Amino acid sequence: MLSFPSYNVLKPFFVLFLVLLIVGCVSEGPYEGVNFIRYTKETFPPTPKVEVFSQDVEKPYTIIGELKMTFSPELSDEEMVNRMKGIFQGIGADAIIGFKREVVEIAIPGVFPEPIKRKARHQPLDISSPEAKEERVLLRGLAIRYR
Repeated sequence: MLSFPSYNVLKPFFVLFLVLLIVGCVSEGPYEGVNFIRYTKETFPPTPKVEVFSQDVEKPYTIIGELKMTFSPELSDEEMVNRMKGIFQGIGADAIIGFKREVVEIAIPGVFPEPIKRKARHQPLDISSPEAKEERVLLRGLAIRYR
């Protein structure tokens, strides 16, 4: 006959499962360079148009979440904003508030062109390769839905 573990035995596993579920839901980035943090459990249908504001708006609204996206500096500002608006439309936002544009440096791990060899065991391995940095454009803003 099968016996099932008691609640006290399963409780730590249940708590761990909930923690992993919550952590997994924090960052909903479908693409590289996209980080979305949802502030509400409520979901909304996609919207046809998204407005962009650097300040707050007068209309009452619900904050859906915060979106951060990084782009290559080769893209035009218009193309970056249009891509960001597309993500906001998909999550059901009517507008972006607190919109900011920043230039940031992202570290790229150093790459060594040839294998590194030691001459003897007692010699320390001396590697002095600074990490390369890549300049990216960071756009961020809060997704809101009008009430």
